[in-house]
Amino acid sequence: MINENGGSYMHFTVKKALNILDCCKIVAGKRGLNSSIRSVSIMDSPDISWLKRGDLLLTTGYIFKDDSETQIKLIQDLAERDCAGLAIKVKRFLSTIPEPMIQEANRLGFPILEIPYERLLSDMLFAVTREILKSESIFNEQVRRRDFISRLLRGELANETAVLSQGHEYGILTGCEYVVLYIYENASKKRKSLSIDKSILFKAMNEVGNALHVKLIGEQLDDFVIIVQDYRINDMFHPVSEKARKAACMLVKSFAKHNEKKTISIGIGTRQSDVRDIHTSFQEAKEAVYLGCRVTSGGNGAIHEYTALEPEALLQHLPDRELNRYFTATVEKLIIYDEENGTELFQTLEIYLYCGGKLGDAARILFVHRNTVKFRIARIEELLGISLADGNVSFRLQLGMCASRLLGVSSRFAEPILDMLKEG
Repeated sequence: MINENGGSYMHFTVKKALNILDCCKIVAGKRGLNSSIRSVSIMDSPDISWLKRGDLLLTTGYIFKDDSETQIKLIQDLAERDCAGLAIKVKRFLSTIPEPMIQEANRLGFPILEIPYERLLSDMLFAVTREILKSESIFNEQVRRRDFISRLLRGELANETAVLSQGHEYGILTGCEYVVLYIYENASKKRKSLSIDKSILFKAMNEVGNALHVKLIGEQLDDFVIIVQDYRINDMFHPVSEKARKAACMLVKSFAKHNEKKTISIGIGTRQSDVRDIHTSFQEAKEAVYLGCRVTSGGNGAIHEYTALEPEALLQHLPDRELNRYFTATVEKLIIYDEENGTELFQTLEIYLYCGGKLGDAARILFVHRNTVKFRIARIEELLGISLADGNVSFRLQLGMCASRLLGVSSRFAEPILDMLKEG
């Protein structure tokens, strides 16, 4: 389920005005149908110096009824001032909209609407003004909602009662566990904000929420953020962290299905049981995307969990010289050996340790025989002069691999292996 206020705000446009004023029709400038209407006025004077951006002008056409040059100049001036459009009442002073005006409006993409004779301009003025005020009210509510969620994610709301009281209006539930998903568009580094069609994400959120029986709240900030909420606290069989993982997978697949040209990556924060700590999960989800893109080879459409990247999150604060020193002392010899001999010892060790030292599981992921993994492990122990039966040794090697990834020497797993691990 998605919060009913979750849809993105759209300005009141000429196209929407036509739906309300169903008696009117557009006769020119259809390219400008999505122009925003910010105000509406009745035009009864040739002086348009008072007009401003977004104005919709209603007129009987008396002031320009006999002068084609004035008609063309009016359209040009209105378009230059970025007005929303011109609505002309016919069969009083003009039998039809003058052709010169239509041609110029089509050239400039400036909307001209035709108002039937029987409609009063004052009635239309009232109807459009009412819709503008309604749109502004919706917009102001969305601004308040975005501000609340933004402050919640920044950790600026410390009073739990106040957070839940105000948050209830925006879909924040009590007695829940919370996990934040941070959605990042895989695009140029030059981009400043998410440019993907957010309606696709909202549609996917509805499908995911209904399928997993969780409440999702989405908001567009610098990137898109989703708060996963689940009532079933301490559910060992279906914890909220597992549902968040499933939700992320479903969102990536759903987005890919509806948008082939763009992809997203998703960071997953840790589970929080206090609404005031949602900001912690948010920061973790954001860092997971950053670290995940840096140290894995998952590529576009990847999912990065903070819990799986905690060692990198700690080690990234060390100077590169310290990371280099530790890398050299632990696993560098394997990478050099692989490069010189065309072997895959480093990757084998990485998968073997990921599988908790289980030869069969590692062999299945690597698509090799169990004995092949056994032989490679023996060779690794020989090269490094260690025994993987020692837990401390395994731990040191895993940290060495984390250091290598942060240094850009290696990436965590290959793409097919990542897919296998997700399925497994």
